Amino acid sequence: MILHISRQDVISRLAAAMTVLGIATLASSCMSKDGAASVATAQEEAKGTAVSTVRPQRKSAQGELLFTGTLHARDEVDVVAETQGKVIQLFIDTGSRVSRGDILAQIDDELKQSAFKTAQISFDKSKSDWDRAQGLYEQKVISDSERQGVRLAFANTESQFLSARRDFENAKVRAPLSGVVTQRYVSVGSMIGGGTPVAHIVDSDDLKLIILVGEKNVLKIRIGQLVDIESDLYTGSTFRGAVSAVSPKGDSTLSFPIEIALKADQKRPLFDGMSAKARIGVEPRTILAIPRTCIVGSFQSPQVYVVQGGIASLKSISIGAEYGTDIEVLSGLTEGDVVVSGGVNNLRDGATVEIEGGSAK
Repeated sequence: MILHISRQDVISRLAAAMTVLGIATLASSCMSKDGAASVATAQEEAKGTAVSTVRPQRKSAQGELLFTGTLHARDEVDVVAETQGKVIQLFIDTGSRVSRGDILAQIDDELKQSAFKTAQISFDKSKSDWDRAQGLYEQKVISDSERQGVRLAFANTESQFLSARRDFENAKVRAPLSGVVTQRYVSVGSMIGGGTPVAHIVDSDDLKLIILVGEKNVLKIRIGQLVDIESDLYTGSTFRGAVSAVSPKGDSTLSFPIEIALKADQKRPLFDGMSAKARIGVEPRTILAIPRTCIVGSFQSPQVYVVQGGIASLKSISIGAEYGTDIEVLSGLTEGDVVVSGGVNNLRDGATVEIEGGSAK
């Protein structure tokens, strides 16, 4: 039997065979590429993330604490009237410098002076009566009850005299401290009563810098300790102060207010409300330190990566003060730990790592 195959059939069969062969070749090529990629990925994972590491080191701390605080006047007060009446004269204005005892305002005292003179006359007569009654009693001319009656009258007039004198003297409103008047509350002609504010005075010669110190450092500071104070207004210049108060009560953030007293400098004036830095020296001590670059996250909840057996594990630690580029480790690490210092941003807990240059020494 003779098969007759046309030329067209031969061409069709050849084309189909070539198509099948092309598909097989393409599949083989794709499988080779995917396999190579999988091998490369596996090799990369086996190799691990490249990191640099350090070991915690024992170092001598420089013995200095740095804090930023706010300056305040050591003393300031609202001066209030202690009697009532009309203001007839003022001796101050905002910005006036006053000394302790200076008269700030004069209240109408005509009636007060008259009442004081009357009370003084009554007092003088009552005192004379009391002195005479003492003698008559000793001579047994009057009884004890009569003597006590005179004594009571004398006590009453004495009280009235002291009250009238105080009211008359209070008509002159005086400065209770030296300083600068930062605000004047009354004017001539104002009617005021006891307790009415007249002026606000700030002690401009004596200042205090208030800083907040954490519980880890507050016990290192003592009253009388000398402090170097710096202001950005006077670059390279230092003021000298001394710790004047250490509060035993902290706030919700476990910070304790510390007051540092300093004298004002007329050539380098500092005002209430300005900021300043305080450098407080403390005794040198040995600390366990790591570079700041090791810290992961915030300093409020610090963590580090510790490498063991080629695996990086995230670990929480407790830290103290900063010393340049180093930070004090209070707990959570030992000198033998290997801590990641470079490449922390590319890590995750439990990741495989490769230490650059070998293990940290």
